[in-house]
Amino acid sequence: MEKAKLKYILDDLDHYTKSYHVFAKKSSKFTGLVKWVEDVFPKLVLDKLVESFSAETQINVLGVGSGSGEMDSKMAASIKTRFKSVRNVVVEPGEKQLEKYRSLVESKKSEFEGIEFDLRQLGIDEYRALEGNHSSKYHFINAIQSLYYADDFNDTIRYLYDCLEEGGILLITIISDISGSWRLWNHFPRLQDIIGPYFCVQHLRQGLSSHDIPFHDIPFDENHQRAHVDITSCFEKGSKEGKLLVDFISQIVDFHGSASPEFYKEVVDYIGSEECSERKEDGTILYNNDWDAVVAQKPISK
Repeated sequence: MEKAKLKYILDDLDHYTKSYHVFAKKSSKFTGLVKWVEDVFPKLVLDKLVESFSAETQINVLGVGSGSGEMDSKMAASIKTRFKSVRNVVVEPGEKQLEKYRSLVESKKSEFEGIEFDLRQLGIDEYRALEGNHSSKYHFINAIQSLYYADDFNDTIRYLYDCLEEGGILLITIISDISGSWRLWNHFPRLQDIIGPYFCVQHLRQGLSSHDIPFHDIPFDENHQRAHVDITSCFEKGSKEGKLLVDFISQIVDFHGSASPEFYKEVVDYIGSEECSERKEDGTILYNNDWDAVVAQKPISK
């Protein structure tokens, strides 16, 4: 009976956004993502684009589930340093996230000169339906921690790869197979019964190679990044922040109020265990939030 009460967090986008921002505030990953764009992105992605396309090319970019745009816009700005212009199409289902993205673009107009932002309130599956059988082509496609929410994970990978121009690059970031979240989903199938299957970098590798895109046929790179989330407040009685963190990690709306006390305790104890987290001498509990970036480049026909 409990399972019928538990609600997937994407069925309440306002609650998702609220819990996401708490998670982002407590996470090293999001500052790490910005640094990653500055330090790793130029070598992993930008240099490959420069080798494949003329500097006079308008680089068409598709951002999938780009959220409020902090990382997405930085990648577009990085690309603009090497090319004449950039057109950045963004598909993001969250209305509030898109509002933040628009505000970001408006507040940094001078930094984004030469970049056209086309922001669309859509999920990737809605975008595909609207595009039909003649999908637009892109030089660069990025899906930053967003493919968990596609209806069909493997088919979405294939679709995005098919949308690349020859020489184009697909960048996907996804949780590591040693992260706390992946271990959590493996340990509690009841959560997967509610939200559906969950994915890590291992599934991404399998998805690429299972759709006639074998690793040995295309340039392919992986980049592993360490990250953590301070989840100490999850263990502080009555902490609203802690409850929102648990909601985002479990992907369940009001997990504290809707799950049985026994199941809630079991999940939270596991989140804080050495399987998922590291406890510091000062009592801080750091949840393993490691992630991987996977870059695939479509070959140019000879």
